Amino acid sequence: MRDHTTQRIMMRRTLLLLLWTVVASASWAAPMPQATAAHFCQLLVKDAEGNIKSINAFANGDAQLFAEYVFQYDGWRDLHVFPHNGQWYAATDQLPATLSPEHQRYIREVFPRMMHEVEAERWNVVDAYIDKLLEYQRQFSNTEKASSITAPLPVTLLLLSLFVLFLLIPLFQKLRTNKSTTL
Repeated sequence: MRDHTTQRIMMRRTLLLLLWTVVASASWAAPMPQATAAHFCQLLVKDAEGNIKSINAFANGDAQLFAEYVFQYDGWRDLHVFPHNGQWYAATDQLPATLSPEHQRYIREVFPRMMHEVEAERWNVVDAYIDKLLEYQRQFSNTEKASSITAPLPVTLLLLSLFVLFLLIPLFQKLRTNKSTTL
């Protein structure tokens, strides 16, 4: 009887320790850097209606949260980000026989490998994977969107440009009036 009680106590302690480890590891995981998340959200994806859009269109302004969802909850499995002959495929789709074994292997392996790098928090390697995915989309997509994938200008840069422009307008007006009065 005593051995049975001891076993139950040990089992409870083991389960509590396991639960604490899972909770602690989840809470200690570093979030994906905003720059890496924004970089990831530049990828194009085919939506349910067949439209090709930047992932930014689905991120609703929070690239970091969306990218973390994709990697933490295996959301990458359903992303149709791999173009081939006008069709877009997800890593888990049945791939056509016309797709070379090399391309099939790339499509199947790139996200699991990137997941490994995300878990290891090697963000420069994750960015390199994203660059290769962007290049893959540019090379094998028939859409104009793929050829125009560029990094979006940061909002702060746009606001700064507008601010400088508005500061310069009175200066140009003053110079213009000075020129007209001297003539």
